[in-house]
Amino acid sequence: MHQGVFFSKQEIYLPVYPKLRDTKHLDLSRHILQVFLIVTLMHSAGCESPYDFDSEYTEYLIVDGKVTNIGSEVILSYSGKFDANNSTLKPLTGAEVLLEDDAGASYKFIANTNVYTPPQGFSPKVDETYTLKVLAAGQSIISEPETIHPGFSFHLEAEEVTREVFSPSKVTKMIHGLDIIAHIDSTIPDNTYVKWDYMVLWTHPYTGQLMRESGASQFKVMSSADLKSSGSSSFVVLFWEDIQRYFYAEGVAGLEPAVNFQYHIFVTQTTLSKRAYQYWQQIHAQLKNTGGIFDAILGTIDGNLSIHGADLPVLGYFSAGTAIRQEIVLDDVMILVP
Repeated sequence: MHQGVFFSKQEIYLPVYPKLRDTKHLDLSRHILQVFLIVTLMHSAGCESPYDFDSEYTEYLIVDGKVTNIGSEVILSYSGKFDANNSTLKPLTGAEVLLEDDAGASYKFIANTNVYTPPQGFSPKVDETYTLKVLAAGQSIISEPETIHPGFSFHLEAEEVTREVFSPSKVTKMIHGLDIIAHIDSTIPDNTYVKWDYMVLWTHPYTGQLMRESGASQFKVMSSADLKSSGSSSFVVLFWEDIQRYFYAEGVAGLEPAVNFQYHIFVTQTTLSKRAYQYWQQIHAQLKNTGGIFDAILGTIDGNLSIHGADLPVLGYFSAGTAIRQEIVLDDVMILVP
C-alpha cells in the first residue's frame, strides 16, 4: 500500500498535507520477550548443514510468532509444494509449544487452532535465558538458548521532507512526506543489537472500520557500534508519505466534505543477540533485492533451531529480547470522491 523508502503503495490521489499533532510517547513494557520465528531453512537431525533451498521443494513447516507481555503468539503453518500453482499455507493444529527458562520453569502454550499463546502468569524477564521447543507434524524443533538484553529509551518526532523514491514499477518520483525519527534518550549499552518495526492503527473516517498496517517485511537492524561510530543520537525509522492515502468512491453521487482522521504510528525497538542480528541483516539485505519475505529465504542462512527426526524442511528463527514501544499521532484528511 505504501510507496516510500520502506513501503510499496499504489497511486496517490488528492494529496492533502498531514498536520503533525503533538507527539505522544507511550513506553510499553521494557521487559518483553520477542520471539521471531520467521524464515531460516535447515534439515536433518542436529542441522549439520543448511537446507538447500529452491522453489521446487515439496513440503515445509513454518513457525511464525512472538511472545511479549502486550500480546503473545506462535503461529504454525504447513505448505505443500511451493510453486506458481500452490503456495497457500495451511494451519497446523495439534502441536505442542513449550518455552523453558534457565531456572527450569516450563510454560506450555495454549492452542487456538494453529495460534498458540502463553499461559496466564507468564512474565518474561531481562537477563533471563529462554529455549523454545516445538513438537509438530512429527518434527522435534529445539532452539539454542537466547538471553534477553536490555534496550535503550527513545522518543519519536516527525519532520517534513521530500524524497526521491521508487514506485512498484521502478519509476522514480519525488514524494513529499514525513520522516519518522527516533531520538535516543539514554546511553546505548555496548554490544547491543536492535531491530526496529512499525505498526499503524487508524479508523476509516467514512466506514468507521479499524484499519491496521504492519511492517513485517519492512524493518531496520543496527548495532550500538554502528550508532556510536556515526556519532548520531537520532535516525529515520521510516518515511511516511504526504498523501490522502485512500479515496473512497463506491456508491457516491458527488463530492462529499473532507473528514479529518488520525494515524497512530507505533515503533517498537527489540534487542537481539549478535547471532539474531546477523540473521536479520542477511534477511534485510535480501529483501531490498527481492521485496518479499519468502523471496528472502536463503539456503545459506544459519539459524538457531535444531530439527530432529525431520522429514520436512523447517523455516524459523527464535530470538529473545527487550521491546520498547513508542507512539506518534499524525492528523490527516480523507476526501470522499465520486
